[in-house]
Amino acid sequence: MRLNKFLSANCGVSRREADRLIESGLVRINGEKVTELGVQVSETDNIELDGDPVTLSELEYYRFFKPRGMLTAYGDGRGKETLEEIPYLREKKLAYSGRLDYDSEGLIIFTNDGDLILRLQKSEFKAEKEYLVWVNGDLCEDDLEQIRSGLSTDEMRYLPCGAERIKAGHFRLILTEGKKRQIREIFRFFGLRVSRLLRVRIGNINIDGLRAGELKRLSAKEITELKKCTG
Repeated sequence: MRLNKFLSANCGVSRREADRLIESGLVRINGEKVTELGVQVSETDNIELDGDPVTLSELEYYRFFKPRGMLTAYGDGRGKETLEEIPYLREKKLAYSGRLDYDSEGLIIFTNDGDLILRLQKSEFKAEKEYLVWVNGDLCEDDLEQIRSGLSTDEMRYLPCGAERIKAGHFRLILTEGKKRQIREIFRFFGLRVSRLLRVRIGNINIDGLRAGELKRLSAKEITELKKCTG
């Protein structure tokens, strides 16, 4: 396989990041420094990244229900719960599909497939993320149409997205991008405060059957469909 794909599969980085590592001269194959992109490797080659051997690892894919009041981060939370609370994540330090802020909850995809992580995070691959949102007020159809058309605020321009009113104060949004505090900022533009934010779906993967704080391995069928969702 191509060297960047090998690094992505076994180092938890995207192929783009793998290309940068190669061009930086940090990769050696059988003791020889490689800076040329497109090099092919096999499982019999000895590959090193920054002096450390890169070993073949099995690709892993999980869905996780992040509870409210947990930081989407590893390491010291300075008194707040982090991903370190989940033993398997603490051990593996798997990359994730996009953080949810401390007061938000819901679905996160964890994997050591760096290429998939990149595709889930970049808007050009159009992977849908579905959210249920509760706010302290209501929006009219004209407001929702602004969101659907791509809202522009003084600070930010957001891509068009799906927006549906379930009932007063309760909405469904479907995004293909993930700018910082995007949903909270969208509702703040209309003078509303989000009281609860729950991500229920990423691509074909949903939160159904998961309890808050639960980590569950994806099936082969779910993985295949998830990759199709990112082109």
